[in-house]
Amino acid sequence: MNKDSRKKRIEKILKKNFSPKILFIRDDSKKHEGHTQIEENSIETHFFIRMTLDNNNSMNRVNLHRKVYSLLDNEFASGLHALELDLKGF
Repeated sequence: MNKDSRKKRIEKILKKNFSPKILFIRDDSKKHEGHTQIEENSIETHFFIRMTLDNNNSMNRVNLHRKVYSLLDNEFASGLHALELDLKGF
């Protein structure tokens, strides 16, 4: 796996695949410490992503969410547990 932080890897993936006008990624992992599915001392497990695309994007909301999850499949396989998505401009 790449040496970059998970946040940085997510940012690179989303910028490469969507060229968003606005991209904000926040690590919310601290809010979820102690949850039963999260191993003790796990880091970068929960993220909030706000992304605004240009108005030329024809992908509907459901397909856009699916695409983001699909692009981040390797991150989920390596410890990412959850995303909160706020996606606009479609």
